[in-house]
Amino acid sequence: MIVVKVSLKNLSSLTIAGGSAISSIDIPLNPMTMPASSIKGAMRTAVSYAINVLHLLQGYTSCGEIRPEKLDRCDVCSLFGYPNARDSGCFVIEVNEKKDVKKTYITRISINDKTQTANKGSLFTQEIVPANEEFSFVIYYRCDLRLFKLLLYSLLALRYWRLGRNSMVDVKVNNAEEICKSVNCDDETKAILSQLSSYMWEVVNP
Repeated sequence: MIVVKVSLKNLSSLTIAGGSAISSIDIPLNPMTMPASSIKGAMRTAVSYAINVLHLLQGYTSCGEIRPEKLDRCDVCSLFGYPNARDSGCFVIEVNEKKDVKKTYITRISINDKTQTANKGSLFTQEIVPANEEFSFVIYYRCDLRLFKLLLYSLLALRYWRLGRNSMVDVKVNNAEEICKSVNCDDETKAILSQLSSYMWEVVNP
């Protein structure tokens, strides 16, 4: 088993919605703040986009689907598993509990995409985590080294994607040297881990 220790920082306000509204809040944060399923889902979508739309990561395949009945055998499905199935893929994520998460509220207005005007009566309030908050999680990986590279690529791709309700995030791997001591990292794996060893983006006005 390969253990990957990851830090994640939101670059913009973060909302991963909970199941019900509380008091005057229309969109409350998920009680877990950062559910493992949300991280895994964002990683999957990000790397699928890199493969199918950007035509990066040659040699890896993605069926490009998210609906369970349309999923087919591909590298992304083998790595991430299938929704609502016993096959959870090659890894699980354990999010470290963070009790001192800063929270605040913002009021937004819904915009009509066709007219680019405000929808009538469309004010809503979100509970958010302000930018520049750091979270941590651990990935426990159990498959071969080829798909392990795809896992690392999915972390890189997440830097260009979004988490929750359109929050941009940055990630870094905190134990890159330990990983290559435990497995025989080739040059490509070392290069990916080198990129992931520090944050890429900086928040100018947190």
